Amino acid sequence: MPAPIDDATRADIVFRAARGATRSEIAEALDLSRTTVRKYLERTDSAVEESDRPRETLCAIIRNEYDWDRGDGEADLDIDGVDFMSM
Repeated sequence: MPAPIDDATRADIVFRAARGATRSEIAEALDLSRTTVRKYLERTDSAVEESDRPRETLCAIIRNEYDWDRGDGEADLDIDGVDFMSM
């Protein structure tokens, strides 16, 4: 079973994936197994797909503002004007 990781590392995984890095590249850069990277990307996909506001949810995850225990974080986040390329 993949080891648990902290929220900042999870956010880094998602950010790197959003920027186009492969699972192997992310795993190598963060010294994680590809299985761990896959696990957390799948959880992110589920959270985003189940959200009523998927863009806001993804942004909250990348900014490490998503509450994984409650399954929310998008409600208070305004992404208008966010420059994702500068993140």
